[in-house]
Amino acid sequence: MTAPKVLVATPDPSVEKEIARHFTSAGFRVVSVPPDQDALPLLKKENPRAFVIDYAAAQDKIGEINRLLQETNRKTALVVLTGSRKSSDRISALENGADECQAGTEAFEELVAKVKALIRRIDLVDTSPNTIQIRDIEINIETHEVTKSGKPVDLTYTQFKLLYLLVTHRDTIFSREEILEKVWGEKVYVTDRTVDVHVKRLREKLGEKTNPSRYIQTIHGMGYRFA
Repeated sequence: MTAPKVLVATPDPSVEKEIARHFTSAGFRVVSVPPDQDALPLLKKENPRAFVIDYAAAQDKIGEINRLLQETNRKTALVVLTGSRKSSDRISALENGADECQAGTEAFEELVAKVKALIRRIDLVDTSPNTIQIRDIEINIETHEVTKSGKPVDLTYTQFKLLYLLVTHRDTIFSREEILEKVWGEKVYVTDRTVDVHVKRLREKLGEKTNPSRYIQTIHGMGYRFA
């Protein structure tokens, strides 16, 4: 069985060495991006299962990377590392398309666990051939393609998982804690604010800029549901 590949782009050689060591020990093949090299051509060439990138080195390219992954590498998870503890950096990375954002660059075992969880969830979604139609929204579970009124909606993998959860359990109210567990997993450490950011971004992708939403409703004091 071929070892899954992880593409790593970080300007810190010591961090890159530790990331490579931990992923290699976990059975991955690591491909490193030199600090002076553009990662995008290598991303297309290697087609990894995960792309781990340093926020400081690529904060202006996260959106571009996400668009590339949606077009050519839908089974690649985008994970952003930020050396700072500022929530604004993590929120920015998530809003621009990261599937996961980890504060700090020393919790390498946690990073490996997060990537494994993302890959499992991507593969789980890929096993279902069903197409779901709700009003003007169509969701192709096999290809991860979402359209609204026939026009494509460009979603990150995590946004797709969130939408899939809500539309397959219509009228069920999910608390933020339940969404965290079902979309991100029990062992992935993110906050309630992460859910709010993704719901806001998903609503915008569905063409909604103001409240109330006709798709994803906020039930105050309880959580979210798909109407």
